[in-house]
Amino acid sequence: MKRNDESDFGIRRETGEIYMLNKQERILTIEILKMTLATKRGREFLIERFGKKGLKTAAGLLEEMGVQVGRQQQDRQKLVS
Repeated sequence: MKRNDESDFGIRRETGEIYMLNKQERILTIEILKMTLATKRGREFLIERFGKKGLKTAAGLLEEMGVQVGRQQQDRQKLVS
C-alpha cells in the first residue's frame, strides 16, 4: 500500500508479516519509547504489560531504529528488572 509516495508495512501477529513505518511514524515511535523508558511509571508499565523482556525489547527496538539508549536509561532498566 502506498500513500503520498511512501511505502507502509507492518507485522501482523497472526502471520508474522513485516511492517515498515514511514518517517513520521518512526519519529513518533522513537519519542514514545524514549519517554517510556525515561520514566519509572513507563518502565513499570512495560513490565506489567510485557514482562521484564519488555524493557529489553523497547531498548532493542530503539537501537534497531538507530537510537542509542543512554547509560542512565540502561541503569534505570537494571534497577527495575
